[in-house]
Amino acid sequence: MWRWLVVALALLAGSAGAADDVAQEIRRIEAALALISQEQQSVYQQFQMVQEMRRSLQAQMQPLQSYTPPPTPPNYDDVKREEEERARRINDYQYELDRLYARYRELEEQKKPLLEALAELAQQRGQQQ
Repeated sequence: MWRWLVVALALLAGSAGAADDVAQEIRRIEAALALISQEQQSVYQQFQMVQEMRRSLQAQMQPLQSYTPPPTPPNYDDVKREEEERARRINDYQYELDRLYARYRELEEQKKPLLEALAELAQQRGQQQ
């Protein structure tokens, strides 16, 4: 009788230790997911900011509906240089948008195995209880 009780207590202690290990692993994965999500949010905010800056420059490139000539005509070379500079910045912004989008997708891919592991651990924990 005592032997069965000792074996039962040992099994319970072992399963409690395993449950603690599972809970600890779940906390570790959730912390990693939280860090990735924070970085994703930051990348998304940067994306929105760059996108708005690009839109603003593109709007400047559009011809005006009503044109009031300046008191003195602008220098052609200056106007051309400004247009080229705006076009270069728009291209730079597009490159940055592409880079940020790729980083966001990369972070999403990093989350997938963690989410799968978390689901597996949750299932294990459910079976242990």
